[in-house]
Amino acid sequence: MTTFTNQRASAAGACHTIQATRRALLSAALGCARRCVAVLALMAVSCGSLWAGPLADGARLKAAVEAISTHPRVKDVPRDKLKATTEFAVGNMLFVLLHEAAPGLISDLGLPVLGREEDAADQLATVMALKMADSFADRVVVNAAKGWFLGDQRDRRAGVPTIFYDEHGMDLQRAYHIVCLLVGGAPEKFRGLADEVKLPKERQHTCQFNYSNASWSWEQLLKPHMRKPGDPKTTIKVTYLPSTEFATLGALGQKLQILETVAEWLSEDFVWKNPISLEMRECGGPNARWIPGPKKIEICYELIHEFVQLHRGWGQAELVPGTMRMTTNRKIVLDAKPSTAKPRSGKAFRAESKRR
Repeated sequence: MTTFTNQRASAAGACHTIQATRRALLSAALGCARRCVAVLALMAVSCGSLWAGPLADGARLKAAVEAISTHPRVKDVPRDKLKATTEFAVGNMLFVLLHEAAPGLISDLGLPVLGREEDAADQLATVMALKMADSFADRVVVNAAKGWFLGDQRDRRAGVPTIFYDEHGMDLQRAYHIVCLLVGGAPEKFRGLADEVKLPKERQHTCQFNYSNASWSWEQLLKPHMRKPGDPKTTIKVTYLPSTEFATLGALGQKLQILETVAEWLSEDFVWKNPISLEMRECGGPNARWIPGPKKIEICYELIHEFVQLHRGWGQAELVPGTMRMTTNRKIVLDAKPSTAKPRSGKAFRAESKRR
């Protein structure tokens, strides 16, 4: 268990809003480097790209793959496939944690929500993932978006019913909303992804407004709660609970220090009213959630396992089978065609696994 304890900030500058000026002091970046390379990914939000970049994170991913490659369950998997699956799982884990941070902020800080809380959470996760893309290899962020498209295809093939009254939006709808925010915020980086999922050019242009609105709205909402220079950091406990069945996934999480990265960002940027914690554990089913009572973000090994299975079975599938077009009344429709993917056996996403 790792604890980020109350302490005075060592740097003189700090970012006060999501789009605000980023921390740029060399001492802060070096402090992150001494702790672990993983925290450099977080500093893409707080420090810009100083001392962090795709090569650094690529090395970290490579080290993680090397560390787990000798495990009996994956030792026979070709290294390139193991690396691709790891990148896919990391991208989706990151999105899940950022997504669950949103209801945590809303609950602890007493923030108002106009609309569905889950939609607001998707917006915050995407805005922050977009900023982290300065440091995280872009393909990792793209993998987080692709997970929704592939999950939708697998659910359809498995006959999982669509629940229209669920508190979450439908996977495909959420997928396009996320891609829209990405291409709206950084068109030069994510135009290729938008084209791959057949998002019409007309819609891509209007996505810039969607991103600007989402980013500005969260900025205004969080501005009063941003940590100022010299303010103590909130205590955030990070725990990886042991698991026999998912020992490889536990080792992967600890090697990449995913929870530590998110915890450092949450304690660095926000003034929480109460201490919170992050926990990775075996839950008995795929899930991730914010728990208001103990004020804890919980991500289950079973959900990470679902990401691994999803990539193994559907990683090579076309993201959007069919043709996307805009009708005369400016509605975007999909002329679908049957998927030709031949998925490998594995559990389909269940309704509870959509609590991402």
